[in-house]
Amino acid sequence: MQKRRILVLQLARLGDIYQTWPVLQALKRREPECELHLVTRSRFAVAAPQDGVVDRLWKLDTREVLTPLVDEFPNHDAALALLGGVCDELAATKFDVIVNLSFSPFSSYLVHEIAGESCEIRGYTRTSDGFLSIPDDGSAYFYAQVGPGKGNRAHLTDLFAHVAGVELTNEDWPARIDANACSGAIVVHIGASQLSKTLSWSKWMQVIKGLCREHDGNVVVVGSEEEAEIATQACAISGDKTPVNLVGKTTLGELFEIVRSAKCVVGGDSAPIQIASLTDTPCFNLSFSQVSLWETGPRAAGSRILKVDDEDSVSSERIVDETMRIVRGKAPSSNDVVRVPGRTVPYVETMPQAQTFEWELLKAIYMGEAFPAPPSETFILGMTRITEVNSLALDQLEALNRIPNNKTAAAILDRCDEVMEQIIGFVPEMSPIVRWFRTERLRIGPMKVADLVRATQAVHVRLSEVLRLYENPPEENGNDDVVLD
Repeated sequence: MQKRRILVLQLARLGDIYQTWPVLQALKRREPECELHLVTRSRFAVAAPQDGVVDRLWKLDTREVLTPLVDEFPNHDAALALLGGVCDELAATKFDVIVNLSFSPFSSYLVHEIAGESCEIRGYTRTSDGFLSIPDDGSAYFYAQVGPGKGNRAHLTDLFAHVAGVELTNEDWPARIDANACSGAIVVHIGASQLSKTLSWSKWMQVIKGLCREHDGNVVVVGSEEEAEIATQACAISGDKTPVNLVGKTTLGELFEIVRSAKCVVGGDSAPIQIASLTDTPCFNLSFSQVSLWETGPRAAGSRILKVDDEDSVSSERIVDETMRIVRGKAPSSNDVVRVPGRTVPYVETMPQAQTFEWELLKAIYMGEAFPAPPSETFILGMTRITEVNSLALDQLEALNRIPNNKTAAAILDRCDEVMEQIIGFVPEMSPIVRWFRTERLRIGPMKVADLVRATQAVHVRLSEVLRLYENPPEENGNDDVVLD
């Protein structure tokens, strides 16, 4: 009997690939006899696991594919030919399952091109007429609710696992091993995928100076070649003890060994923080407003996260103090630090705050928990207006049931969407509901007009069930028995 072939697509950057490692291990653990393939971009293929869990690594040179499109005279045929060669080889492999963890338009087209008729697809793909298709609930949640500025508090690794259909255990994470390289050091990564996600070199200089003063072992600075210049500036400190500057001087394998043997890793949203999650090395993660700490923070036990609006909102002394508290096993100095108890358990706020209304609403919509009480009179008014718009939309869908080519009804439906957008502009707390509704409607695939109308009606009816809960305050009407699955 032929082994089942499973293909995982991860076309994002280094950090996302590292966060995919446990999912790959879980797929192999669940199905040891499967043939597991991984597609990454050539530029980031170095981050793919090297322990044999992946049977074949495919490297996609997106730069080569896209270059003909950005030339002065774009050559679409050349780009399609380059992509077509890769697609043909992937399609010929005849995968049984494709798990797309990239959540990008490009990846959805790629999946559509390489999937056979009997292939099970998890993650974004395309319908037969070219529209985005979201076949699974995990990807629908990602599409609607994940990203900075939204209420999600589920970590990306857990979301990847949900899309892949696996449940992570501690054994899916690499075991920590002892290493001699830079043993007992505090590792500082001064860079990030974007400059807005880290500190300036002058601020890092003060942090490094403080760590050199307080820590008995070495302070090792790491980063890419592109960060070498700012590292030279940040490491230019005087005194009895100076940092070890390894920026641009390490291979990925060496970086893993350095992080493995470290006491603590300090940095913003970056690949070394995700490497530390794999090596189970505690981190002090400075999480800037451009990212969501709940989605991309560290997973190593003993790690801590500090939300940072900008570098002026946190002092170098505070960073040094919190880092040394991790190293010395002391409690955080204040209540604004988020703690990481372990790899497979949720984050813990040092001083638990009232959970955000949006997160409580998301848990109600997707996880079957009780719907939260309305946060304001404005919210109730907004729900009333959305209810009116939804009722109008249902009336128009009924009109389309009677007369499929009813142009007036179709125009009113389009206007209903516009009004919903205007309402959540005034009442942003309603965004999770509207994003869920729109995503579920988007998931309706190509079908006959009559079937399409009925399927759309069903989504609007499900929306009305939620809206009905807020006709009266939830304490009065008991609204914890509605689950949208």
